[in-house]
Amino acid sequence: MKKTLKRIWTEEEGVLTFEWVLLVTLLTVGVVGGVAAARDAIIDELGDVAQAMLALDQSYTVLHPLIIEVHDTLDQGASNSTFVDAAAFQDCNRNDSFNGQGNELLDYDAPS
Repeated sequence: MKKTLKRIWTEEEGVLTFEWVLLVTLLTVGVVGGVAAARDAIIDELGDVAQAMLALDQSYTVLHPLIIEVHDTLDQGASNSTFVDAAAFQDCNRNDSFNGQGNELLDYDAPS
């Protein structure tokens, strides 16, 4: 029995396999976390782009001049233009609370 335990303790077969399994496991966890973070960033940016597209305002108009003169002696050289700025841009709001992790973490009262 003592001889068998000593042989098992000093055995080195399978060490490289364990190292590779550990390395691949850690890389997989890292890649999954990175892809999830990239997904969240892409969704947030696409939401901002969608909000910006919705905020495009087409109320800007330039009217044609009533009198067209080649050598105008007046100081004004532009026609009438109007713009109604009624667009309100709001950042894309996402729900960042995960299942079971609501705002109770934010409501923690630190001891005074």
